Amino acid sequence: MKRIILASRSPRRRELLAHLVPEESINVLPPRSADEAGFDGLRDRGAIESQLLNIARDKCDNVCWQLADSGTAYDVVVAADTVGVCSGEDEDLVVLGQPPEASHWRETVAGWFRDYYFGREHTVLTGLCVANAAGARTECVAATQVAMVDRDDELLNWYLTTDEPRGKAGGYAIQGAGSMFVESISGSLSNVIGLPLEVLREILNEQNL
Repeated sequence: MKRIILASRSPRRRELLAHLVPEESINVLPPRSADEAGFDGLRDRGAIESQLLNIARDKCDNVCWQLADSGTAYDVVVAADTVGVCSGEDEDLVVLGQPPEASHWRETVAGWFRDYYFGREHTVLTGLCVANAAGARTECVAATQVAMVDRDDELLNWYLTTDEPRGKAGGYAIQGAGSMFVESISGSLSNVIGLPLEVLREILNEQNL
């Protein structure tokens, strides 16, 4: 059986990956550090995608080094990073990652919905880096457009009591209660959750996995 290493702490990514490969072939090995490069000062799509790939690449490199250090055999390492990209009032792009862990996370997420989500479209981007044991590597960015419902403060206030936004890119989970804010999507649903299965399937097929 092939040995697939998922370089992620996200249980959602593991669940998604299990739709493509046997669950027993998946081994989770996150990067040693959760620290990642940020997007401060990046306001155009090209720069944001480049940084997203840098983050996914760093995750993949870190896990490959861990495997080499331990002498662990594997067939492929899958690393990904997901963010929401919205347009600000000045039309510059704004990147929304996970809400802060501090107690004010609700205020942060509420601001995201009111300033960037309600009645508007945003883009969910996932940077993907897949490396096999032979050294071959494939990198790409998957994009999905998400349109949100008009402003509904009552629904938002309720949603914030669920704690679901915590740890979610962009502060909502389209596979959970956050789906009530989504009017339509164009592109991969799994990409919004955190792993673009359609793209990843093609990559794994190319590598005979």
